[in-house]
Amino acid sequence: MEKNVRILFFLLFTCLTLVASTNYTKQLESYDAQMRNSSSDEMLRIFHGLKSVYIHSIIANDDGLKKETLERLIKCAHVLKIDATKYESELGGMNKKTSPSHTPKEESVFPSQHVAEPMLSQEKPKKIYTDKTVLHNVICSDDQIILEFDDEMKTKKIKSFVLKSANSYKKVYDIPSVILSTPKLVTPKKLHNFRVSQFTKEMIRVVLDNTTPFDTTLSIDDYKVILSLSTPNNAAKPIASQTKQSADKSTPKVSPTTLSQQQATRKFTRKDKVVVIDAGHGGKDAGAIGYKQKQEKHLVLDLSLQLAKELRARGYKVYLTRDRDVFINLRDRTKIANDKNADLFISIHANAAPNAEKQLSMKGLETFFLSPDRSERSKNVAALENKSDMEDMNYYSKETFLNVLNREKIVLSNKAAIDIQKGMLQSAKQKYNVEDGGVREAPFWVLVGATMPSVLIEVGYITNPEESSNIFNLNYQKLLVSGVSDGIDKYFINNP
Repeated sequence: MEKNVRILFFLLFTCLTLVASTNYTKQLESYDAQMRNSSSDEMLRIFHGLKSVYIHSIIANDDGLKKETLERLIKCAHVLKIDATKYESELGGMNKKTSPSHTPKEESVFPSQHVAEPMLSQEKPKKIYTDKTVLHNVICSDDQIILEFDDEMKTKKIKSFVLKSANSYKKVYDIPSVILSTPKLVTPKKLHNFRVSQFTKEMIRVVLDNTTPFDTTLSIDDYKVILSLSTPNNAAKPIASQTKQSADKSTPKVSPTTLSQQQATRKFTRKDKVVVIDAGHGGKDAGAIGYKQKQEKHLVLDLSLQLAKELRARGYKVYLTRDRDVFINLRDRTKIANDKNADLFISIHANAAPNAEKQLSMKGLETFFLSPDRSERSKNVAALENKSDMEDMNYYSKETFLNVLNREKIVLSNKAAIDIQKGMLQSAKQKYNVEDGGVREAPFWVLVGATMPSVLIEVGYITNPEESSNIFNLNYQKLLVSGVSDGIDKYFINNP
């Protein structure tokens, strides 16, 4: 009997997978037809849709769908004059992997975090905008960080300063530029952390972070900005020159295997992790109005303050986007997280039914991560949370919205969402009847711009009488806070 059940489950899963695959195939065929006679606006809409299919292919680990989607993304990007380098590189890697002359190897879910010999571009990147400088690539070694742009760089336009605290020393560089495609960053061994983010519309911020003071030297080589991690009197030469001097013992090569082993043995310590908690809405924006006219903004602030207290008690460094009833623009919320070099960004909200007829039926805990998802339910939830600050939708260009969705961030955000959702359910179900709304993807603007893994938690439906009574109950709130904290612990243990 048990064997028959397993077989039946397998057949059902296979059928569902085939149906889903067929739906996406039909969607790609539809895009093919639309692309033949599309305006630039229509083509950009298609590009959004293709990116959503691409995200699904990554999460579903469907290489066939991914390859077909990448081919169309590249074609669409060329028409829109959007940088398609990363898509082309990934497609090239997939073609090489399936080539008869290539021996397939088991590939990790995550891209390698270290490279043995970083390679510089041989030619200057193609200029995309006449009035903006675009960051195209970031290359790291043990001693250097090289940022490649599509225009000549000038030292006098780069501002730098130092931020010090008891156990942190940061070198910050502000460079006039924009990021269209989030670069894959590798933290040099001499640093504790390294981040690059869009600080303002016209400026990127590069942060080198360590627990102890260190020296850097900035130099310019045409379109490259070189940050050498050495004393000012002993500035290193560019990586391209170093790799030629293979016999030089001062620049020993380290194999990717050795580096990955070192990373795997790195222990998780809470004091090294920074979490930024965002209490949704606030001030003039009350958020959802629930049962007995209770307001979302007050509920999520209370929960955020409790969560911050619990995480600090566990040893984390915690910052809040707001600690009182004030209104904060959506873009300023992730800016706080970027400025604090956060390892995780969590935005807390409460859901609401779209109309009175559904107030009793709609309930459940849900955790979301950023994606241009097609699910109507996800879109409705996102629309409710996005409407508070419409100007932010103009602030973030459509290209930026698409390109912040890099593979590693998607996977890590998805993992964080799964761990947090599971933690909340396990904790709350100890004493309450809780419905699992699941982990979902949705286009939340408050998550756009965060350079670290980020999730949005809907702690329940404020419009449902039973659930509203629970989420405003202090004992229930303590269980939720404990569950979220347990989920964060598990996420960092598995992803140190």
